[in-house]
Order: sequence, then C-alpha cells, then structure tokens
Amino acid sequence: MTKKTATLLLAASDSDADMLYLTGFPCGDPFIYLKIGRISTIVVTDFEVGRAEEESDADEVLPLSSLTKKTGTQDLVAAAGQLLSDRQITNVKVPHQFPAGGVEELRQRGFEVRVLPLPFLPERELKNSYEVKLITKTQRKAERAMESAIRWIASASVRRGTLYYSGKPLTAQMVRQRIQLRLMESGCLASNTIVACGDQAIDPHNVGIGALKANKPIIIDIFPRSMETHYFADISRTVVKNKATDTVKKMFRAVREGQRIAMNMIRPGVKANKIHSAICEHFEEKGFKTGMVNGKMQGFIHGTGHGVGLQVHEPPRISQVDLELQAGNVITIEPGLYYKGHGGIRLEDLVLVTPQGAKNLTRFAKVLEV
Repeated sequence: MTKKTATLLLAASDSDADMLYLTGFPCGDPFIYLKIGRISTIVVTDFEVGRAEEESDADEVLPLSSLTKKTGTQDLVAAAGQLLSDRQITNVKVPHQFPAGGVEELRQRGFEVRVLPLPFLPERELKNSYEVKLITKTQRKAERAMESAIRWIASASVRRGTLYYSGKPLTAQMVRQRIQLRLMESGCLASNTIVACGDQAIDPHNVGIGALKANKPIIIDIFPRSMETHYFADISRTVVKNKATDTVKKMFRAVREGQRIAMNMIRPGVKANKIHSAICEHFEEKGFKTGMVNGKMQGFIHGTGHGVGLQVHEPPRISQVDLELQAGNVITIEPGLYYKGHGGIRLEDLVLVTPQGAKNLTRFAKVLEV
C-alpha cells in the first residue's frame, strides 16, 4: 500500500451540511464519500445509485453491495475500510463530526486516521453568486410568510387585552401554523418558528405559546429551509398590536439604530467583535444595560449574528470572537434587547458582505405598531 491520503465522510447529507456541500446529493440515509486527489467517489445503497448518478457531483458512484459482498456485513464503516483497502489507501482524513466509533474501528483495521478541526470546509463561509441567489430566494419566501403573520395580528380584534380572530383567542400556535403552512406552500420547511409575546420573548429561543396580547411586543423569528435547494434564510421582526409603551418604543429605536451601526461597519477585514462591541456600547449609551437582574440575564444577551447557508447557524459568528469578515460571507445582523416586564425586541436582516460593504438581502419593512 502507498502513503496516499484520502478524505472520508460517513453521513446522511440531509443532516450533514458538509456532506451535502461536497456531493450535491440530498439523502436521508448515511453513505460514503471518499476523495483521493481530485477524484471523488460516493457509495450509496443499491437503489439510490441511479438517482446519485443523475443528481450528485461525484465523479464515481458505487453500489454499497459491491463492498458488502467482500466484507460479509452491512456495516458502513467496514465498507469504507474495504473501499480504502481496494484503493490502496492507508492514511485518511475525517471531519470533526465523524463518528467516534468509526474512527476507532478504522484504526483497529490498521488505518491512520486524522480528525480535522472545525471548520472542516472553511470555503463554505464564502458564498458564490449562485448560493447568494438561492439564499435570497428563500428569504423572499420567509418575508411573505412574515407578512401574512403580521397582517393577521394587525387584523385581530382586542377583548380585555387579548387578541381575537373569528371569535377565538389568537394564539402563538395559530400564527406559527399559518407561517409554516405558507412556507410549505412555497416549497420551504420551518421548525421552531418563534412567535413569542411579552415576557416569553425575554428567552430569545422561546417559541411562544398561548394567547397573544395587545400592547405587548411580539417577536416573530422565521428561519426556513428550501426543500428544493436546501439553503436557509432567517428573518426576525417585532410588532405590537395597538400601542407600545414608551419604554418599548425606546427599545425598538435603540435596536433599529444598533442594526444600522452594524450595517455601516460591515466590510471585508472588519473584526466581528468590533461590530458586536459597537452595538453593546450603543445600548449602554441609550441606558439599556446588560447583566444579571433577579437571577435572570437581561439586556443584549446574545451575539449580533451568524452565518447562514446550508445550515441556519454556521460560521462566521458575529459576537465576541476575534475573526475578520470576508467578501462572500452571508450573515444575520440581529441585535436585541430583553427585559422582564417589557418583553423582547429583535430585528434581524440577512446581509451579504461585499468588497464595498454590506448588501442587505432583506426587503421587509420594520414597523413596531400594527
């Protein structure tokens, strides 16, 4: 055997973005990806061979049975080991998320396995024009779902401080269902969509439950995935049915201005932590402090943003990390403020980092009172 080194992945591409990026082949079952030099091979179950040959970007597609006949077992790691042996490979690189049991089994079979650090595919952070187009297309669908939700909230009647529609209380679950149905009709899937009212929203990932209230901020956060292209989008808006309090209005203005500060700073080479710190300083200047109050973290309690692509949360992170933005990054800018007794405010847009600065991929308006 020679000392050639190959790259090996064992994963289902429906749940592993690196596998999907490398193969272009969506599949719910784990399969094998092997790259030796510039030549890529995938090994799929026999009934998937035809589809893989048509849809995947691999140079070679093999049926799993071609390897399991030699191993005498259906075990995917054993099949990968057989493929490595057939190709006279002794050294292999695997991603950080490779199954630990698989690493151990390959080593026991005599292979030298090197686990690569994250990110395994740093090139995924730089979106090409086609990827930007796909993300933007998904964002438009998210915006239409957002519009439907806000229009429903705006049209609701109010009885004793609770929103009503067709004689029944309008709940977070009802609005979330409408959002998800609109997205399904446009070819997208969404999970954990947030419709959180009042103090529910001070936990930023609380999806929200129960009847929506008038005069209280309602955070709506939608992050769908296209069923066709598999690219995500992400958008958040905050609305109040009827009248917001003076404090909530002040919070909304501060968050909106914080987003503008970030937008004006975005350019290749700028440090992510500089953007995050600028927003934190802005909030402090406006009187919105961050810290522990009565055992609860309140204020600006999350990062400024994150990358979006084949995953809804992927590098780069716009927070306290010391990294530089690059042209081609697609990131969210989503400052927020959260205080018990007032609720939460979050505004989130998708932004492309270009050589000239920030290009906002989001068109949806930011209006507090509806």
